[in-house]
Amino acid sequence: MKRHAVSVVPLARGQSRRTARVLLGALLGTLVAAAALPAAAQLRAPNSPRATGIFVPQSGASAAPASPSQPQLGQGTQGGGEGRSQLVDEVVAVVNNSVITRRELLDSADEIEAQVRAAGRPVPPRADLLGQVLERLVMERVQTQAAESAGIRVNDQEVDRAIESVAQQNKISVTALRNQVERSGMSWEKYRGELRKQVQVIRLREREVDSKVQVYDGEIDNFLAAQAAQASGGGAAAGGPVEYDVAHILVRVPENASEAQKAELRAKAEGLLKQVQGGADFAQLAQSQSEGPEAARGGSLGYREIGRLPTQFANAVLDLEPGAVVPEVIESANGYHVVKLASKRQGSAGGGDAMPSRITQTQVRHILIRTGPNMPEGEAQRQLSTMRDRVTHGGDFADLARRYSQDGSAQNGGELGWISPGELVPEFEQAMNRLRPGEVSQPVVSQFGVHLIQVLDRREVEVSAEKQRDFARAQVREQKLRAAYDDWLQQLREAAYVEYRVNR
Repeated sequence: MKRHAVSVVPLARGQSRRTARVLLGALLGTLVAAAALPAAAQLRAPNSPRATGIFVPQSGASAAPASPSQPQLGQGTQGGGEGRSQLVDEVVAVVNNSVITRRELLDSADEIEAQVRAAGRPVPPRADLLGQVLERLVMERVQTQAAESAGIRVNDQEVDRAIESVAQQNKISVTALRNQVERSGMSWEKYRGELRKQVQVIRLREREVDSKVQVYDGEIDNFLAAQAAQASGGGAAAGGPVEYDVAHILVRVPENASEAQKAELRAKAEGLLKQVQGGADFAQLAQSQSEGPEAARGGSLGYREIGRLPTQFANAVLDLEPGAVVPEVIESANGYHVVKLASKRQGSAGGGDAMPSRITQTQVRHILIRTGPNMPEGEAQRQLSTMRDRVTHGGDFADLARRYSQDGSAQNGGELGWISPGELVPEFEQAMNRLRPGEVSQPVVSQFGVHLIQVLDRREVEVSAEKQRDFARAQVREQKLRAAYDDWLQQLREAAYVEYRVNR
């Protein structure tokens, strides 16, 4: 059935179900894992320029987290109070032209610790938590500054829509969300401010990363071939690129450092190299001495193809055996590096999630009332509740859709045809999936208005060749976006001037 132009949410397949849920988790209860997550990894902007219908574009996007470094900050002061107020002007880090104060660091750490405890998760040691939170604040500041420099602004209405999206994804009202936020120890205004910064940074990422990632037919063919090989018991397809796990210890050189300072820092790096060559544990040394964002994971950059490594690293490790250390200190624009090839492996030409052979499709129709200055959300919900009562008492859904729906599907009685998983915006799809054939939903709010949804039927179908290519394209795009986003974060971090004013 022909699909009519409605309003596409800017959430890609594969990410749509987890986006707002991840955001709420990151702010309200999963901070142990998310303490170092860049803001841009946590929420897809709800008002992207790509919004043109309720169908989701068949592409994937995912963001890889930035790894925290762990400056040794000691125990700090917990719980605020008079001691905290005396620390307000003490600077713990300089990020380009702004500073992070000890009070800001301790307040953020207290909020996260309270949220972790409320979620029933073990709290990391205070010193480790402070290190993770400081690097998280640095990464957020770097990205926010880049977004502001690019002229990206987010108004109050866009923040309101993002909050509504978060509440809907978590199946609670905005009021309940606010109560939950405030119970966690974070003020509502601060939550809005954090969300505003996240949306702002995501806009920048969409422009600088997402819009530049392309998927080619040959890549889809390779993915499908790899999936076929795995399905036939052949394991990972041969011919995938070699991936290198490179680790490094960074001795950072400040901007405008004198020749004497550079010589002193180079000598420090050479001393670290000698320690490694003498048998010192590289990962432990990186955790305690490296000034790079990967310090917490032993300096590891993770598995990357050779083309995704910094040029100096790629040239140095190309002919090394796994476990070997580059025999000389490497100089870059950021400082001096001690580099090790931890391991390497043969990558798969495919990868990603296994492709399903059969999927469940839903035949669905809806009535949409768009909200705005002349149609408050509450009034739209009231009208649709009245229509639902009429339908449940024998009224004709299709007739009501033709008369009242403000969607392109209205002329067809609101019918959207047979829908495959991942094709609709998450608010709509989740409500649809909870309905049995013949049932009508309560009013469902999305960023495009309020919907009344009726499921007509469901069926199991074989995945068509076209759907297989859609799935492959989404998986390949998600892999490429993850790599591109990781590289972009690394470039932002390396280009920033960051000075830690704490004992490391």
